Amino acid sequence: MKKQLVRIGIAVLLLSVGLSGCNELFEQIEVDPVLQGAEPYLNKIVLNDIDLRAYANSIVKNCTAGDRECQVNALYRHIVENFNYLSDPVGVELIQSPQETIDIGGGDCEDLSILLISLLENIGIKAYLVLTEDHAYALAYDINARELWNYVEPSLLEQVENDLGESIRQTHEQSFVLEGGHNWYYGGNGSSLKDYFNYLNISYSIDSNQPLHLYVVPSRDDFDKLNECKTFIQYADWECENILTVTDTCHYLDKYGGIILSNEKWQDASVSVFIEFYFRPSFYELFGEEEIISYRIDGVNCVVLDPTAGDYGFPGYDAGITGEKTAIDPITKEYTFLG
Repeated sequence: MKKQLVRIGIAVLLLSVGLSGCNELFEQIEVDPVLQGAEPYLNKIVLNDIDLRAYANSIVKNCTAGDRECQVNALYRHIVENFNYLSDPVGVELIQSPQETIDIGGGDCEDLSILLISLLENIGIKAYLVLTEDHAYALAYDINARELWNYVEPSLLEQVENDLGESIRQTHEQSFVLEGGHNWYYGGNGSSLKDYFNYLNISYSIDSNQPLHLYVVPSRDDFDKLNECKTFIQYADWECENILTVTDTCHYLDKYGGIILSNEKWQDASVSVFIEFYFRPSFYELFGEEEIISYRIDGVNCVVLDPTAGDYGFPGYDAGITGEKTAIDPITKEYTFLG
């Protein structure tokens, strides 16, 4: 359903009733409650400003000209990575301009949405302000969700690697001699995975000229226990005896463990290994793999942009907010109730 505030010219009013009847007629004109409530926020959106345009262009400079999906992702990531969520003072509804939010380095959901919409509009990407009972966010108009994911996923993976301090895919390739009666280990110390990981997969390819015993273990401590002929823990599903050549993947490990190769014979073995550790990021499960939430307005795809979703938020992430959602065009003041 779409509605627009009726605007009646002053001249027409005067011709209709004369000056003496103006006050009475103004009282009879229906005030649109949706636009009345949204007006303080809409008035803060800056649609045409040379400084905001330059600021937005500095953020999207690595995007190909006209690549709206790249630009939307770049602007969104800039805000979630560089601006803090700041609540209003107690008992005060403080609404910041885009420049004030930039100067302060943060704001609440309305402030960050106003900034994001202003940046989008200043580089020619139409955007809507979405208001709910207790939240605000934006919609970017005419965005291809599938193309957008091609930028979203690498951004989230980069965020994970920044937090981890290393690549989520770690490879190790080595050729060596494993002496008879000795053991070899490659892997982690058995620590629990960080919150931003669901599990660890270990893929391996091993070649040996002598039969070896392979164990997948949750900790280097288990390697030490094997060397001391003590009982140790292993993942029994991936134990292999008398292997010469093997290629496999151990799935869904919850500890940063590793692989043991044991040469139980007394003859030295020439061994070549290729091992890849892959830490599965949790954002796939948290937000839905390749799930970009959008709405159709006038038959056009409009992607959700919630700038308060945190470092692992992304364009298209919807926090599952219930209740009435109203998307308002800051230029025409037309609004749509979202399903």
